[in-house]
Amino acid sequence: MKKFSSIFLIVLGVMIILATSNPLYLMYKENQIQRSLNTTYTITQQDVTKNSLEINNNNIKVIDAPKDNLIHVEILLNGEKLPGSAEVSPAKDGNYTRGVWVNVLTIHKNEESSNKNDWVAIVQTIKDQASWTIYYIDNQQKMTAKHVTNENRSNDPLDIYLIKNSGAPMIGYYSDINFASGNPFATVIPIAIAITGGILLSVGLLIIPRRQKK
Repeated sequence: MKKFSSIFLIVLGVMIILATSNPLYLMYKENQIQRSLNTTYTITQQDVTKNSLEINNNNIKVIDAPKDNLIHVEILLNGEKLPGSAEVSPAKDGNYTRGVWVNVLTIHKNEESSNKNDWVAIVQTIKDQASWTIYYIDNQQKMTAKHVTNENRSNDPLDIYLIKNSGAPMIGYYSDINFASGNPFATVIPIAIAITGGILLSVGLLIIPRRQKK
């Protein structure tokens, strides 16, 4: 009977540990990506309330105008209109939510001592925070555009990092596991279950030598 109990506990413990290994790995991976980004970059959100910014040899203007019950928002970069204008719902103050529909950020590599090579990023939110266009601009006014959706996420964690800072903090780099539940303690559950599996496995292993001594 004791032999059966020890085997049962060992098998049960191993099964529980295996069942929680993937979510625990995903949680670990997400946290490691965030730590790496924090070490590599300093991301600074710029104030777009004045609708005009001069950053590292780049001029950015945000043009917004009422249109029916919406607000038509366009972006001018160094005098040229960017594609993807948006018509967004006004907030309670009658304006649109700045820093979400249009967000401007600077990207500084922490290994560099000066800010002269900092990049400017413009993030446009499209389709109710399910789609984004990111424009990267260097100090020579060279621009690179990327389009990211919830279904087709970028392989570059920096893209997701900028989106997280643009009104979508719940998006994950490769998985939304850390935000899958509205309960802030949800991430503790897989850890607690894995610990329980480890305890059951340990108890099962301890029973075997005790039975052999008898």
